[in-house]
Amino acid sequence: MCSRALGLALALALALPAGFARAVVYRTQEEALHDAFPDADRIEPRAFVLDEAQAARVQALAEVALERKIWTMHVAHRGSEVLGYAVLDVRTVRTMPEALLIVLTPDGAVRSVRVLAFHEPSEYQPSERWLAQLDGKRLGPDLQLKRDIQAIAGATLSSQSVTRAVRTALALYQVLIQPSSGG
Repeated sequence: MCSRALGLALALALALPAGFARAVVYRTQEEALHDAFPDADRIEPRAFVLDEAQAARVQALAEVALERKIWTMHVAHRGSEVLGYAVLDVRTVRTMPEALLIVLTPDGAVRSVRVLAFHEPSEYQPSERWLAQLDGKRLGPDLQLKRDIQAIAGATLSSQSVTRAVRTALALYQVLIQPSSGG
């Protein structure tokens, strides 16, 4: 479903009139995964369909409404070692979608957040410097705007969207990965 959503976002960008479309697609999901885990000998997608209890737990932990119950956690391996996890999150910022790859360490901290596609005007796009403030963060009450996360001046909706995506990815890790693997 994540690949389908990214494909839909890409198709939408191509269908819009040239003067209106400001969409930028930076990387495919596969390119971004390989960039995120250059030492991996394999990256395996693990699809999850959240049951009601899991969905409720993710929403409670993330403090974000879930837009879907189908998620894919990509698990990067080098031999038998887990190098980390990644979640592709496609969501609407104002009226147009963005696609983010949230990369997590094996123990569930944010390693990086990468913008794969951004269809809003470029002045609303989070910079790499802004995204870097999320590195090392864990899910907690301070992982919010105006607490541990600085807002983007003039792009509050973009700041909120990225923060929600990161909180969701960290909650998915806690509910789906942490109980079975311990990290």
